[in-house]
Amino acid sequence: MLWAMIKDSLKSTGNFWEDVSESILSPHITSFSILSLLSANRWKSVPGSWKTTILTFASSIASLRRAERLLNCYDRDDIDGFFKESENVSQEGWNAHDYPDWLLFEIENNLTIRESQTQVALNIIRPESSANAVMQLNMGEGKTSVITPMTALTLADTSCLLRLFVLKPLLKQSVNLLAQRLGGMLDRHIYHIPFARDTPLDEPMIDQLRQIYLECQRTRGVLVVLPEQVLSFRLVGLDLMEGNPRLAHQAINLERWLQTNSRNVIDESDEVLDPKFQLVYTVGTQQTVDGQSDRWEITQALLALVASEAEKLSLQHPNCLNVERSGTRYPIFHFLQPEAPDKIIANVLDIIGEEGLPGLPIQQWARRVRQSALDFIRFMDTTRGCRNFIQENFQGGVLHRKLLVLRGLFAHNILKFSLASKRWLVDYGLHSSRCLMAVPFRAKGIPSENAEFGHPDVAITLTCLSYYYQGLTTEQVRLCFSLLGKENDPSVLYQSWISKDMSCLPPALRVISGVNLEDAQVFCSVLYPHVQYQKGIIDYYLSHVVFPKEAKEFPRKLCASAWDIPSRENQPLTTGFSGTNDNRLFLPSSIPQRDLPHLQLTNAMVLRCLLQKENRACVLAHDENGCQLSTTHLIDLIRCQDPPVNVIIDVGAQILESSNQWVANHWLSRSTADDAEAAIFFDEDDEAAVIDREGHVERLLCSSFRQRMHRCLVFLDQQHARGVDLKLPSTYRAAVTTGPRLTKDRLVQACSRMRGLGVGQSVLFFIPPEVRHGMRVNFVLLDSFSVIQWTLTQTCDTLESLRPLWASQGLQHYKRDRLWYMLTEGSTSAQDVVARIEEAEAQTLSELYDPSHMPGTFTLDEYIDPSEPKVRELLVESLASVGIAGGPTLHEEQERQITHEVEREQQIYRPPKQKPLSHHVHEDIRYFVKFGQFPDNGTSAASLAFDGLRKTSVGQFDIPPSLGAWLYASEDFVKTVKRAKATVDDQFLKPVHWVLSNSHNDDLLILSQHEANELLPDIRVSPTTKLHVYAPKTTKTMCSFDNLAFLTAGEARTDRSWSREIIQGLSLFSGSLYFEDFSAYEYFRNFLGLVTGVCGDIPEGRVSNEGFVDEETRRLIGWPTLSPFERNPLPFLRTLLNLRSKGHGFSQTHVGMVLDVRALTADHF
Repeated sequence: MLWAMIKDSLKSTGNFWEDVSESILSPHITSFSILSLLSANRWKSVPGSWKTTILTFASSIASLRRAERLLNCYDRDDIDGFFKESENVSQEGWNAHDYPDWLLFEIENNLTIRESQTQVALNIIRPESSANAVMQLNMGEGKTSVITPMTALTLADTSCLLRLFVLKPLLKQSVNLLAQRLGGMLDRHIYHIPFARDTPLDEPMIDQLRQIYLECQRTRGVLVVLPEQVLSFRLVGLDLMEGNPRLAHQAINLERWLQTNSRNVIDESDEVLDPKFQLVYTVGTQQTVDGQSDRWEITQALLALVASEAEKLSLQHPNCLNVERSGTRYPIFHFLQPEAPDKIIANVLDIIGEEGLPGLPIQQWARRVRQSALDFIRFMDTTRGCRNFIQENFQGGVLHRKLLVLRGLFAHNILKFSLASKRWLVDYGLHSSRCLMAVPFRAKGIPSENAEFGHPDVAITLTCLSYYYQGLTTEQVRLCFSLLGKENDPSVLYQSWISKDMSCLPPALRVISGVNLEDAQVFCSVLYPHVQYQKGIIDYYLSHVVFPKEAKEFPRKLCASAWDIPSRENQPLTTGFSGTNDNRLFLPSSIPQRDLPHLQLTNAMVLRCLLQKENRACVLAHDENGCQLSTTHLIDLIRCQDPPVNVIIDVGAQILESSNQWVANHWLSRSTADDAEAAIFFDEDDEAAVIDREGHVERLLCSSFRQRMHRCLVFLDQQHARGVDLKLPSTYRAAVTTGPRLTKDRLVQACSRMRGLGVGQSVLFFIPPEVRHGMRVNFVLLDSFSVIQWTLTQTCDTLESLRPLWASQGLQHYKRDRLWYMLTEGSTSAQDVVARIEEAEAQTLSELYDPSHMPGTFTLDEYIDPSEPKVRELLVESLASVGIAGGPTLHEEQERQITHEVEREQQIYRPPKQKPLSHHVHEDIRYFVKFGQFPDNGTSAASLAFDGLRKTSVGQFDIPPSLGAWLYASEDFVKTVKRAKATVDDQFLKPVHWVLSNSHNDDLLILSQHEANELLPDIRVSPTTKLHVYAPKTTKTMCSFDNLAFLTAGEARTDRSWSREIIQGLSLFSGSLYFEDFSAYEYFRNFLGLVTGVCGDIPEGRVSNEGFVDEETRRLIGWPTLSPFERNPLPFLRTLLNLRSKGHGFSQTHVGMVLDVRALTADHF
């Protein structure tokens, strides 16, 4: 009746339309054309007299569709669906006159908006506080599918740009869902603009971005964004300031426009605003980590001791630790008791005290020295006497750096944290297409595309473990063998590679001479399987390939965190929602948790549901020996349950080394055809897929099984244990796995994938040994209450560990906020402001671990107003609550202590391609070639060779002015690329190959290859200069070039002999690693100021633990060789050799043994 009235009214418009109708040109009137008038883009143009009629018609359609849904439920005997639908009446809590597009949303998506959804949506649109806020809504209540589209329809009103923040794993799902819900008659466009640091950016691109944003705002579109993309664009303007100020200001202006005109809505706000989330732009030129090879060589030695001691502890106390062994593979540890890691570490420390470590002969030291060193590396809080003793005996030496590395691993709990708090393939692992180092995992088997571990020693330790567990590829093993041929004693090294289970190898392959890499069959079937997991060859690959390339750090960084996401005062609001509110105390202070009164019982409702009788069951997942079940055995255990299990939710990540498709297919193959016809899983593209019994795989959306879910098994891995909404049959039962450090939030999110939980659907929990022993409850009494209680404990521990990080990020945010205001205000130089925003990134070992080192003071008086209440809360309440007194300086120390617990979301930025300098032969160099000396008025064409190292990491040491006072290097040799100011240039040192001597004195001039080639014709006829070919001795069998007579060019005299001092300085600068004979070794030690057997009696207490004798003592006793060093030169020399060797280890070389304080004898030559 109403529809007929509308049609008649539209047609009864006078003679004109009658004539048009007769000529068959009148528009065809349909319900679609009428209902589409409800969309916001058309509603304003509808005459007021028509609005009530159209709304009445639309309401009738909505009621009709609701009646059809009720009849469908009745026909399907869906009692639960019938009552749930009947409880909801359209327009409860809202009015179609105010929100006409909501009514259209109901019709087009065939649903009824529930009153609870309306209340949450309205509160997101207009919070009662009129300020930023996040709120909780029970999972399964339509947050993403209903509430988000409702808020988008209202907030995208052309007055501002609506930005919807989502998590990266849910990006595709969110975009597709919004396009489906808001397309059609609602006519809303969905935008997504990816952005990262490596996105090409120029002025036209910025203009184009601005136009897209304006278009999205004008057309009432929705901009779906990822938090890392938003923060990345915020940092990119600052990043460009040094190199392209004009472009930087344009990017900053666009970012200011976005902040001023964007209304933000955050889905899954608990994850988006996680305190662990941090975006970092590294700034400057890469440099090797302080300590270089010591850091990974010590870690590798410790992990060997850990494996040995863990095996012993497992045999002695099987209820304390479970060790998973597999051939020559490094054992995987399952700690069943919390004290197990401490027992292993205590035993390792005892072994170090009794036997020492390579390069650290602690067992040979005097008792007091040994005990002080052990206390220094064992205890976080050391006595002042211990600190002073260590400083007096080791400060500035290479042994001090080794002790600092050990202190970080033991006293700062990095070793324990890496072993006990991180799980391989769950929390970390390798991502070969990205880098060679271990990276954080978002979930089981899902490596992060941009995140990295924030602490270098954690990254090194986890990288070692990752390769131990995963093994080397065939290409990596072949690379090791190709490098082996360049070693001094390959046969001995090869023996260390095959040492475990050597009897399994054929006799011919037990010696290096029997290895033939060209025999592919023998290599792939015999040799490779034997060495793939051998720790010896893996350590070699790590030390010679991985760490020299990847163990780098940058001097500075630009940071942004979750604190930078909420909008500021006087800007459009930021509101968010999530299914849990466990981290409500650690939200940025500008966006507090403000739950609606009637939803404050949400947590209790969910937990009460899990405590119902049908959800109480728990199953112990272990074998007859109490050990971890394999994937196949776990699936068999799940398959045997009664009532049967149809869904596996692996939130505890108990299925590690198998793909989702393999698990789904294997589970399907173990079930009968009567049980299921197919299995659903999520593929590598985060798309729901289905596999049938014939092995055919297709997307679930395109499959007939979408309508036959009752014939499917479902496997949800850890990554998809939240945010996924599958319409499962009401009788399905899910097996939910638990795992170490599982929080209540993740458990509840996983269980809530069963949308009908408590009303037909049910769950049961599978508990592995690691979790079972942590519950400390009699296994007979284990039920869902025990699981909930345990996850609550894990949640409290996790949240408490985040408190210092949360406070630190808050302080940094307020600092950045004020500096950002100064930047946009324009009162201060933009470059100066950006320099203040930058934070220090690289830290020395002393800054990280030395208890006597005082970290830099946080300049509160300059950047932060301590009288501001929010700042006071961060400085006083939060810090005092964890027992830290003394203000932000001590907090900075605490932050560094817990840095290893933090992963940072970092846009990986490798060093940009450096612009090479053009080669140039200076006229003064030509003058030197012709006359054997520089012009009398001096020259800028050359400088002392060792002075050229001051722009590298060597520059941190005091280089004696007398060191190499006769050794010069040309400007073309020293400079390679255009370098920014105050940058460390470690990557572009030229090797020493061309040395020019003269007939007037002993001065030597090092030339570049270009200069040698260009000047060769002049040198050949010069009576005063001679060109010498030179190379440092880097292998034991290599011939020596020290006499500078190997190959020469020039007319100057050739019967010249060079003093040992000159040759030693050249050898030191070039990076020689071997001596010709024992006398050369003794001279080298004396040259460095190190004690030898020919030094005579030295007064007690005048020799350091590394053998260095100070200058005054050397003068008193009549030192046999003139030494330029006033201080211990071993740290200086180690840094120089690390640069020359590009990070490759050299501990087994002659010079390496000197640096490791190991004595050489005549037998070494």
